[in-house]
Amino acid sequence: MEFKSLKNIESSFRQIRLFGIIFLCLCTAIVGYTLWSSYRFAERQREKIYVLDGGKSLMLALSQDLSQNRPAEAREHVRRFH
Repeated sequence: MEFKSLKNIESSFRQIRLFGIIFLCLCTAIVGYTLWSSYRFAERQREKIYVLDGGKSLMLALSQDLSQNRPAEAREHVRRFH
């Protein structure tokens, strides 16, 4: 890539400054996207629960709202402790 406008010191300084600002903006955009993507990935991973089935197989259970599990928890509590 040949810079024909670099013959003048002022125009070359402006051009290098412009490239620096563009590079800085591009780096900022990449960092912003990376942070947003990693936060979204972490949120999705928090919704998963891994359960050992008898110590043998690993099953994936998706977490649900507490009100959805309340009847099943009550039945299990009555079966186990009463």
